[in-house]
Amino acid sequence: MQMKAEQTENNQADILVVDDTPDNLRLLIRILQKNGYKVRPVTNGFSALDAIQSSAPDLILLDIMMPDIDGYELCKKLKAQSQFREIPIIFLSALEEGINKAKAFEVGGADYITKPFQVKEVLARVSNQLTVRSLQMQLQEKNQKLTAQNIQLHQEIAERHQVEMETRLLLQATQAISKSEDFESAIDVILGLICKTIEWNLGEAWIPCSDGFLKCATGRYVSDLSFAQFRQTSWQLIFAPGVGLPGRIWQSQQSEWLEDVSTAPEQVFLRAQIARSVGLKAAFGVPILAENQVLAILIFYREKVLKCQPRLLELVSAVATQLGSLIQRKQAEAALKVQQGQTEKLLLNILPKPIADRLQKEQKLIADHFDEVSVLFADLVGFTEFSAHKSPTQLVEILNGIFSEFDRLSELHGLEKIKTIGDAYMVVGGLPTPREDHSEAIALLALEMQAALRRFNAKMGENFQLRIGIHSGSVVAGIIGISKFSYDLWGDTVNVASRMESNGLPGKIQVTAATYERLKEQFVFEERGHIPVKGKGKMLAYWLIEEQKKSF
Repeated sequence: MQMKAEQTENNQADILVVDDTPDNLRLLIRILQKNGYKVRPVTNGFSALDAIQSSAPDLILLDIMMPDIDGYELCKKLKAQSQFREIPIIFLSALEEGINKAKAFEVGGADYITKPFQVKEVLARVSNQLTVRSLQMQLQEKNQKLTAQNIQLHQEIAERHQVEMETRLLLQATQAISKSEDFESAIDVILGLICKTIEWNLGEAWIPCSDGFLKCATGRYVSDLSFAQFRQTSWQLIFAPGVGLPGRIWQSQQSEWLEDVSTAPEQVFLRAQIARSVGLKAAFGVPILAENQVLAILIFYREKVLKCQPRLLELVSAVATQLGSLIQRKQAEAALKVQQGQTEKLLLNILPKPIADRLQKEQKLIADHFDEVSVLFADLVGFTEFSAHKSPTQLVEILNGIFSEFDRLSELHGLEKIKTIGDAYMVVGGLPTPREDHSEAIALLALEMQAALRRFNAKMGENFQLRIGIHSGSVVAGIIGISKFSYDLWGDTVNVASRMESNGLPGKIQVTAATYERLKEQFVFEERGHIPVKGKGKMLAYWLIEEQKKSF
């Protein structure tokens, strides 16, 4: 933001001069106007206050010795008001004693000019204060922009935390159900897990019985004993299809939300009076379905009136869907054990084991340099366009199916998966434990990833293609983050590998000359030629075709 004191003809700095001596006023007016400033003269403190209230100046030249209200007192009044606090004030006085100057600065003055005035000094001090004020205003504007950016960043972080919470809930639900001995204990665990995660007060389940009614399950979650009376009435009730909140959900097989059950009519919510007495307000329920059959109905209550939250309904419905599916699998014990093993493996592999061991011992940031590694980037071509036509659940299932197989292959070859970014996959060979055959292992993985995707396409009737890029060289690897650790790589090798992928072709594996030189005896390559690479210029690239056939 440019200060008015930048002295263009139509945008002059506005200076208020306060002095009860006419000669002083005339002199200052002449000096300042001659140098392009807009000057507003007043002869006393009260007039100065009126002028400032009418239009705040850019700078105030303030005489100390005035009859009605002296300069010190006027300065104090201005500094006490937030809208005028930042206006710089230069005191004017014939008093040269140090104590007078000290008091001027003590009450908030920015500078001090001693009478009689020296033209050069006046102009220099005025220019200096206007420059400082201009810089302050520019800094304020930058701070405002940074604040706005910070707010936006916090919103993005909050959204990411929300996504992480949802993912964590789904994973924890899977693990909890896998460990449960039976249906009732699984319901009990899930009710507690959901209530604690979404911060609701009470959760209960209703189960269809052979007599055609819904009855309350033993499993439940209650955050406070004050809700015990409400919970007790649940044991005494049964619901027919279409009756009450559980019965309506049973009949419709759809989620339902009530903003305030304590004021709902009896035909909508049977226990409104008891809910009112214990302080329960909002409620929602979701069905647990398996093959179009309702296995149970989950109902949640909170002591606040809340409008419907579709995202929350979708999240809990996803857990309910997962619960129904896993309950069925639990009846076929083998499938459930596989799911449990996958979940535990996922939770135990947040960091590579050697890095996790070091982190526990050293309790500090870890960063290592590796001279020889190979980095692979793979991208599912066209998946972004494909995702526009699929539901979130379908997308997660497809990506999970593909990336789980990639994880298995990476582990089989002793390679380290670094991360997935949307529909992209990153893996490295040669760290955290160095190995001489890192390039060979990465090349074999790339070929097997292509083969695995072809098998997936044949099975699912899809037509996905992988674009893969590989480069070999040195990297820095380490831990980033404070409360949630992440193992990542940095360096030119990473950047070049990424460029090899992004400048490649669907269904192809593109490698640099550095990787080619390491593998040309073990694998078949086709020279692509020199390609432009951002930040590197022209680079020689090769297509990795297949492993060399061994002769006997």
